[in-house]
Amino acid sequence: MRYRLLLVTLLLFSAVLPASAARGPITFASLLREMTDRASLAEFPEPFYTVRQFSSYDRASDKAEKGSYDWFANWDFSQFLRTEHRDGRREFVMFDADGPGAVVRIWVTVANYNDNGILRFYLDGSETPAIEGEVLSLISGHALVGPPLSTSVSPLTPYKQRGHDLYLPIPYGRHCKITYETPGIIEAGRRPPGENFFYSVGYRTYVPGTKVKTFEMADLSRNAGAVRTAQNALLARPELDGRYRVSAPGSRVIARGGDGHRIELKGAGAVRAIRVRLSAGDPAQALRSTILKISFDDNPTVWAPVGDFFGTGNRLSPYRSFYTTVERDSVLTCYWVMPYRETCTVELENLGGEPVVSSLAVYSSPWRWSDRSMYFGAGWTEYHGKYTGPHKSINGTSDAEDINFVTLTGKGIYVGDAVTVFNTVGDWWGEGDEKVYIDGEDFPSHFGTGTEDYYGYAWCLPNFFDHPFIAQPDGTGAYQVGHVANLRYRGLDGITFERSLVFDMEFWHQSATRINYAPTAYWYMLPGGAANRGAEAALAALPVAKRKNDLVSNRPDGYGRIEGEFMRATVTGGMERTQCIPEIGWSNGVQFLWREAQTGDRLRLGFVVDEEGDYRMQGNFTIAPDYGRFSVGINGRELLPVLDTYGPELATRTVDLGVVRLQRGENELEIRLLPKNERAVNALVGLDYLTVTRAAE
Repeated sequence: MRYRLLLVTLLLFSAVLPASAARGPITFASLLREMTDRASLAEFPEPFYTVRQFSSYDRASDKAEKGSYDWFANWDFSQFLRTEHRDGRREFVMFDADGPGAVVRIWVTVANYNDNGILRFYLDGSETPAIEGEVLSLISGHALVGPPLSTSVSPLTPYKQRGHDLYLPIPYGRHCKITYETPGIIEAGRRPPGENFFYSVGYRTYVPGTKVKTFEMADLSRNAGAVRTAQNALLARPELDGRYRVSAPGSRVIARGGDGHRIELKGAGAVRAIRVRLSAGDPAQALRSTILKISFDDNPTVWAPVGDFFGTGNRLSPYRSFYTTVERDSVLTCYWVMPYRETCTVELENLGGEPVVSSLAVYSSPWRWSDRSMYFGAGWTEYHGKYTGPHKSINGTSDAEDINFVTLTGKGIYVGDAVTVFNTVGDWWGEGDEKVYIDGEDFPSHFGTGTEDYYGYAWCLPNFFDHPFIAQPDGTGAYQVGHVANLRYRGLDGITFERSLVFDMEFWHQSATRINYAPTAYWYMLPGGAANRGAEAALAALPVAKRKNDLVSNRPDGYGRIEGEFMRATVTGGMERTQCIPEIGWSNGVQFLWREAQTGDRLRLGFVVDEEGDYRMQGNFTIAPDYGRFSVGINGRELLPVLDTYGPELATRTVDLGVVRLQRGENELEIRLLPKNERAVNALVGLDYLTVTRAAE
């Protein structure tokens, strides 16, 4: 009897011990287990750790005032902490941190790379690197570990143009320094010639006294089973049916303003998965205007459009990640673990103009609530029709701005974000860097190198990829007109905060236009926390942009001018782009550019007039040594059989197209590419603007 009482006492005592005391020191294997345990994010960490980042951001920002010219400097490569010389080698120091800690994520990309860059990890003050090798082989080439812990995106992209991501944890007890050696970098800093090396390294620092076992290369073989288990767990689809209690009341038709599709759970527990399927006449609008709302213990913490919450945006784009999936049969599932003490309510609400047929299932399990248990939260907003400002210089600018994804107050963990963009011109929308301020920091401890870098890829490329923690389900509008969905979820690199967290992103588009930019943020917070994100019904009810002219006008302005880049463009070959060369003085700072077309290809540029009648038309075309010959017509009628835009210097030329009968509504300027001038080195077509004015009666 005395033995049984002692055993019960020990069990009760162990149940209230901090997790660190129960599990022992932080090790390579324990971090792998933590990475694949979705429930680990739902409890405030014990022992506590901070998460910070080293990166190659432009150091001109260090001493700049927020919003100033240098604050937005963008030479975000080949910038390091210092240069060290060791055994005849020149090593650039990219990371230097005291422990106890762990490197939890590394991203790199390169340009002008000569295959000779060497990465070295020096741990606990040792002069001998614990890890050493060619940088891409270590980060994504599987020299250390296979996918998905080591990966590059996308397989559709040439290898050296990809973002390269390493999620293998590297713990250290006292200190870690990472260096990069390469003959390709002439000198660190703002030196465009030679190799360009971009990087970011996320790391944890545990509270003093935390026991951390420093990584050894032998850990890879010693823990080969744990590595395989982690790899399989990151890629596997969680088993739901038969494992968790399911509440699934069947399909419902949700009308605007009517009762939503609602599920209530009672008794202490945790949501383990939410599964949604929508059907509507306008699927894109339904994904935006159908809202997922979740309350825990009468505390509403989740409000987001279904498409944005599940990372697919306003287009149904199948992909798989560790926390969300979108299937080809239109089923959307999330696997965030969401604890509650007494009650949970999950609801779908329709803010759109037409009925939506929805199915909703919530999987849950028991949960022992403790003083470390946190509520899950997600918030959304859209910067709708936002003006991007004029073309910006990489040296710096006063025309960019930082926009807020979310501001959190309380204690918790920031666990990811997604962004949905509708781009309206053929140019890159995401040059901006992330800036994360923790617990009132004056300078952000996370300062990035570009939006696509933050989301794990590189070089603005539109190619699809999915990964347990990052994905681009749709990159159609990367540097073309269209829709984009990017997401990044966090595991070991979840950002802890004890008082507050502010996540800002530079809003930096390469052209002057208007776009829709909608971030969704995800977090966990202890009870009492607050977010600046809540219901945004008016924004979610707005019509989804599907064409560029939903956001920018292709009608004549007060001077009869229609910007070439804002005209509706269709091509039989080649690519629609915009171009900025400040010295030319193009209207709106950019021109419409048709490139990579072949002889015989056709371009149609749509514009709208409000009244039928006779109009005088003029085109302001670009001429240069690499511009082509083409015919010009309107609505099927030829106006100019040949227009040659070859010229010895870059300039613009106004061409009179005559008086033309235009129909009310849509009209089309038609261009057919002809064989180029024999002196021309290419066959580009550039239109700054079209002028359309009523002819004299």
